[in-house]
Amino acid sequence: MKHTCLIAFDMDGTLLNKKKTISLRTLFYLRKLTRQGHKIILASGRPSRALTNYYKQLHLSTPLICYNGAYCFSPSDKDFPIHEFEFPKEIIKSLIKELKPYMHNVMCETDTEIWIDQEDQYLAKFFWYGKMHIHYGDLTQILDKDPMTMIVQMKENCTATKEIEAIVNKYPEISVRFWTGSPYFELFFKQTSKGASIEEIAKYYDIDQNHIIVFGDAENDIEMFHGAGTAVAMKNGKESLKDHATIVTEKDNDHNGIYHTLKKILKDLA
Repeated sequence: MKHTCLIAFDMDGTLLNKKKTISLRTLFYLRKLTRQGHKIILASGRPSRALTNYYKQLHLSTPLICYNGAYCFSPSDKDFPIHEFEFPKEIIKSLIKELKPYMHNVMCETDTEIWIDQEDQYLAKFFWYGKMHIHYGDLTQILDKDPMTMIVQMKENCTATKEIEAIVNKYPEISVRFWTGSPYFELFFKQTSKGASIEEIAKYYDIDQNHIIVFGDAENDIEMFHGAGTAVAMKNGKESLKDHATIVTEKDNDHNGIYHTLKKILKDLA
């Protein structure tokens, strides 16, 4: 390739299939691209500990984008500047008190500790709780550090999204993202996103926008779509995201959609 490309992937629903694995065809292809000098980036709402195995499988040495951009660092390059955003714990406690009428469960975490009101198997599977120090109980009483993320499970059949948004909007720097088809929502700093992190990584490697390629499947990928030269939505992705894409894959995440589409994109850029 004449140019080095920055190629960023969302994980769940995109790079990972339904078995939460990377297909061998895609895995070997991305390893080949890394050997050719391209910068493969994992960009996820997951914490770093839930990305490490995939990072190693792909033989990467690039930065990781975690918590949808709230934490961006390089496990391999000490010169890459760490980007880290934390919620002041007192704001979190105030939000929990205000959201209580709509809330069944709440979880906050740093990259080493978790605070959660009650056990949640869904979050445990997604966030990989293994080897983490977990604190159970009322977060307004036990939260003693500034966390990187806050995820709330709404009460059963709760439809009060407007009321929840009104509460969160009292805090100008914070916004809310509802998980499609799920009773969960997350809070995030407006200034943080996968897109903002990719912009910083591109500057670090001196890669221009025309050579940034991103793949995603959901609304938390919209910001990185806007900053890319080529924005690829998965066939299995949300329709609301496809409106922001330049390409939609012909195959889904269970049928090597990334492999087939990326080969064509890179051939066209050559």
